[in-house]
Amino acid sequence: MEYWKKQMGGKSSADRVSFCGLNQPSIHPSNHSSHSGFTLLELMVAMVILTIAMSIAFQAFSGTIRAWRRGTEVVEGIKHGDFAMTQLANALNSTIYFFNPRKSYAFKIEKGTNFGLPSDTISFVTASSAFMPDSSPLQQGPHRIKLYIDDDDNGDPALFSIAFPAIADEEEAEAEYDAEPHLVSRAVQGLEILIYDDELEDWSTEEWEKENSIPERVMIVVYVASEEEDEEPIVFTRVLDIPVAQSVGANLKGPTKTE
Repeated sequence: MEYWKKQMGGKSSADRVSFCGLNQPSIHPSNHSSHSGFTLLELMVAMVILTIAMSIAFQAFSGTIRAWRRGTEVVEGIKHGDFAMTQLANALNSTIYFFNPRKSYAFKIEKGTNFGLPSDTISFVTASSAFMPDSSPLQQGPHRIKLYIDDDDNGDPALFSIAFPAIADEEEAEAEYDAEPHLVSRAVQGLEILIYDDELEDWSTEEWEKENSIPERVMIVVYVASEEEDEEPIVFTRVLDIPVAQSVGANLKGPTKTE
């Protein structure tokens, strides 16, 4: 206390207040402080980052849409391919053959290509109603069925069938009966028929040369093309044994008289 009295001695009350710090000047924030904001460079960088993020998101979304469409297309392709294969298997299993000098029951194959895919033509006599329209009068009995690839109304390849009487000459029948082609499937755009060669023990890609006979084993290849040009077609393959081929060597005569 004596020390403080000596220090305060001779000072006025105002000086005493000032000395104690009660009259010190107060510090106020500067009125010239700057407000924070984005510069043009920062905005440009943000826009670039946003553009990249949106591009990545769009690509991911587009990829998902393409995958979904391709999946739907594959499912539909499987339905069409399975239908065509099942119908063809039923028709071949019901093949009818009798030895006939006129070759009325001959099994015929013609090789061909269309738009880069095999487009073979197959023709045989069968008792099956496969590939037959409901209005066809030949549906209830033996008839010759011809399957081939041709252009539809839009100019795209498709699977067609034609049916005419079993014992009629094929070329004459198409003209005489004016057989109307039946559109089987627009999705099936390729057809390949291979014959098993017992001598080579392999599948032959050549045309069927035996004009009055039936092969014992065939390989059916059905191609279901994609709407996208860069997508590979869906391929269905099945090996079939034709039951009636076992009677070829017996030379069974047909039920009709021939000259």
